[in-house]
Amino acid sequence: MGGIILVIVVVFVIVMIGKVVTVALKLTGLDERTASFQTLSALTCTGFTTREAESVVTHPMRRRIIFLLMIIGNAGMVAVVAGTVFSFFHITSPWSIFRFLILIVALYLIFKMATHTRLARFLSKKIEEKIREKFKLHERTIGQVLDLGKDFGIAEVTLHEGSTCAGKTLASSDLSKKKILILAIERDKERILVPKGNHKL
Repeated sequence: MGGIILVIVVVFVIVMIGKVVTVALKLTGLDERTASFQTLSALTCTGFTTREAESVVTHPMRRRIIFLLMIIGNAGMVAVVAGTVFSFFHITSPWSIFRFLILIVALYLIFKMATHTRLARFLSKKIEEKIREKFKLHERTIGQVLDLGKDFGIAEVTLHEGSTCAGKTLASSDLSKKKILILAIERDKERILVPKGNHKL
């Protein structure tokens, strides 16, 4: 019976660790779907060559989180296999079927708990609050992110006909002399990112 309890406890702990890691990855900028998928991939030690995986590998904090999760996933897998083998070693025992039923019911309840929408949201919210409190993380508004300091910031400006800059190239507009850096030009359905001096406004 001790092996069954070990398996149940290990699976429950791994599920909870997965929830914590998903929230942690979300706090690094990943969306919930991507964070959940990468967490599952790390726990099962399954690699996928995708852009999402690259975004994790190239990010120092995400890479560290996933690395630790892969170690935990491997250790958990070993514990689950060992506990299962120990529990059903004497397969002829009349308790074997009863133990098997207990294991199945417990795993089913853990699965339902992990996939229950309201409970998952509640757990994610509580975990996020604890992580923010522990590591002193604070959300920043878009305005705060775009505010680069005194006299500097990022803004979207619409040019109308008759504007002094309309129709001119960036080189001839003298905007750089006014310490104005153009990050993109959007015209009708055309969008020019990081425009050069010969691009027209």
